[in-house]
Amino acid sequence: MCNFKERKVIGCIAFSVFLGGCGSEQSVQRSDLVPDTVSPSPVAESPAIPDPVEPLPVVMNDPLALESTLGDVSSVIGESEEESVDDILAELDAIQLDGLEGNPLGDPDKVVALMHEGNSLISDGQPDAALAKYEEALKFAEKEGDSDVFFNMGIAYKAKGEIDKAVAEYRRALDLVPGYAEAHNNLGNLLKDQKKYDEAIMHFESSIKFSPDNPSTHNNLGTVFAMKGNVNKAAVYFAKAVRLKPSYIDARQNLGLAYMQQGRLDAAEKELGEAVKISMGGVAYEEKRLEAAKLMVDQAKKPGSPLTFEQRNRAGGELEEAEKASRIANAKYQRSLKLFQNIRGKRKGAL
Repeated sequence: MCNFKERKVIGCIAFSVFLGGCGSEQSVQRSDLVPDTVSPSPVAESPAIPDPVEPLPVVMNDPLALESTLGDVSSVIGESEEESVDDILAELDAIQLDGLEGNPLGDPDKVVALMHEGNSLISDGQPDAALAKYEEALKFAEKEGDSDVFFNMGIAYKAKGEIDKAVAEYRRALDLVPGYAEAHNNLGNLLKDQKKYDEAIMHFESSIKFSPDNPSTHNNLGTVFAMKGNVNKAAVYFAKAVRLKPSYIDARQNLGLAYMQQGRLDAAEKELGEAVKISMGGVAYEEKRLEAAKLMVDQAKKPGSPLTFEQRNRAGGELEEAEKASRIANAKYQRSLKLFQNIRGKRKGAL
């Protein structure tokens, strides 16, 4: 049921100021994820709010197929009188599928519905209300719980600033599904913030193992290596992130800074120049989006507007999102430009 970022790095150029893209949080929505967000320092994680993957329906065996596998049942169990409908219903009522109390098979549809409600509340900035929905969802989950619910609870606790609880929920998700790439990534970000770098690296590497083509995770892993002072390894992962997603501005900024640390000024200028071009395009795109959102809001405010109440509300929400996206795009551009001018100044000084 998400997600997408500035990072700190150590080194002679004060990576703690310049490194971008750190903390890319992913979502269980494996379309996951995850839009990138930007901050001037370690970036806000990006939980594109997760939507759970709906459970596949259980397909019962074709009862007619039993005939071919069992052969002549009467030859195995002997002749017997047919049971009445009442007898059969009584037997079914007496059956406990696993011999335990509770709801061993759960109600997957109810779990999914409650997770969607919780996700909407997270989007509205109500993590406490979202957690209540997720807790309710667990009542309808299978006995061992639900990895996606635990994952969503981790995002909600992170939004509340209760990091230890968020860590615990991601660990619960991984206990159920060790190959949950998004949970490994988000847990890695929290451990990185706690300066538990080695454990963070382990989880980022696990995330890449199960989802090798996610550029955000490569960028996250590069960031932790940079924080540990291993700029050479950091550059490898930043470069991988750029190869996977050439428009990934944060990764290009980080790669440019890593090259600068390595003394590869030509390569650094090239990467940071590309970051400027891409971020300029992002600014232009978000300006158009913002103008369109403003027009929609103006139309909604006019007397006799044909828009429904829901459409008017949606227009207001779109304007807020467009304004935020425009601020982020401008911040990315200004940062890219500053870094590019910095490397140009260093190159001139080296001549």
